[in-house]
Amino acid sequence: MSDGQENGYRFERKYHITEAPTGEIEHWVRRCPAMFSEVYVPRFINNIYFDSPNLEAYFQNLDGLADRTKVRIRWYGDLFGQIQKPVLEFKIKRSRVGTKESFRLMPFTLNRGFHVSELRPVLEDPALPPRVLVELSHLEPALINRYHRKYFVSADGHYRITVDSKLEFYRVHRHANQFLSRSTLPESTVMELKYSGETAALDERIMNFFPFRVTRMSKYVTGLEGVEG
Repeated sequence: MSDGQENGYRFERKYHITEAPTGEIEHWVRRCPAMFSEVYVPRFINNIYFDSPNLEAYFQNLDGLADRTKVRIRWYGDLFGQIQKPVLEFKIKRSRVGTKESFRLMPFTLNRGFHVSELRPVLEDPALPPRVLVELSHLEPALINRYHRKYFVSADGHYRITVDSKLEFYRVHRHANQFLSRSTLPESTVMELKYSGETAALDERIMNFFPFRVTRMSKYVTGLEGVEG
């Protein structure tokens, strides 16, 4: 059931934009001299983020730790109901570059009244590598987030941009979750520029084009701080 590491290490430049609507940001992407065009079908992305009981991953991010790992379950489409194709992801950051390890999971159901214990069979699947099972045994769900994503790629294929909007967040508790406490960021768009770690330098046509400021924005940290306990 495991897929392992994907796409090697890559750079990511993130822009948390509140001063322009999503449509205007997409217009800037399409006007870029690197000639970005839209690829794939836009879709909603859903994540369950995991952390230790004392929120170690949260505090590592706040401290700006250069080497850290974020663990989440990701799926596409509807937030609630039968999740047919969930994927466990380890998003690994090493200084200025990052990569992901992905593992397919068994289907599960996420509905109002959800108990964390319902995920136990999924996270204890013996088909997962032993090291993954050990890592998961120390973690628990902390936050759900959801956003709408569009995908763009440059004409030379070396650069990708994703544009995320309609961000919303739900806190996860150990027992019955009604998911009534929701936080949204209607004025926020998150744009990410991604390129291979083998690329020596960022193309100046891209670097100098966008009028937006690069930021350190974590959807996990933002969501955790924005949703009532």
